[in-house]
Amino acid sequence: MTIQKIYSQKVVSITYAESHIKECLDNGTTALLNNNKVTGYIVNAETFESMMNILDGFTSVKKQLSPDLESKIIRVQKALNGIRSKSASDYEKYKHMSDDELFE
Repeated sequence: MTIQKIYSQKVVSITYAESHIKECLDNGTTALLNNNKVTGYIVNAETFESMMNILDGFTSVKKQLSPDLESKIIRVQKALNGIRSKSASDYEKYKHMSDDELFE
């Protein structure tokens, strides 16, 4: 038997929701059950808009970080390859370098 996570405080059958749609919308989010399994959610406009704003925020942050993150990864790979080719005695030099010096 599989336990299904429900992302709502209110759970109703599809049949009930058909005749009580306004009540389901007033709740914010209502899970719909069919044969005791969640088959969907009814989400009011306010909740949906809030969810979209959160997603837009994540997308915006991701777009801002992606190019910078990719360039940092490339710099780290180059730095590690450079360190790998050095002898153990060079370790002290690298240990005290700033990030900018190390990743040049």
